[in-house]
Amino acid sequence: MFGKKGGKKKSGASSGLTVLTRGTVFEGELVSEGDIRIDGSVSGKIDCRAAVIIGREGSVEGEVSTVDMRVAGSFRGNADVKGELHLEPSASVDGELVVSALDVEDGAKLNGRVLMKQEGAPGGGVHEEVVPETDR
Repeated sequence: MFGKKGGKKKSGASSGLTVLTRGTVFEGELVSEGDIRIDGSVSGKIDCRAAVIIGREGSVEGEVSTVDMRVAGSFRGNADVKGELHLEPSASVDGELVVSALDVEDGAKLNGRVLMKQEGAPGGGVHEEVVPETDR
């Protein structure tokens, strides 16, 4: 999420941060130019041109389109992540994911289908990986 020392932030630099705190319930479509941190509950569609961060207490069910995504809570649905999807040890993910890079820490639960974008492939090709539920 952050650039090198003295460099620019990778995402959300000019558009700030949207925070949905614990106890917040949001249903519908959420669009943001900046980073989104979710510690509450979201059901619907998220279109983020920066990073989506699902905190340990956060949950998202629906569709997500974003540059980067970090999950410590739960995600259920479909995600198109143009950059990296990072799953922390407390993460629980169930769905269809299209990503450029995937980082899964020990303890994260991942169940679903992962499609890896292949750089330089004609038409932005993807490589399919079927991932059984894991307790890494």
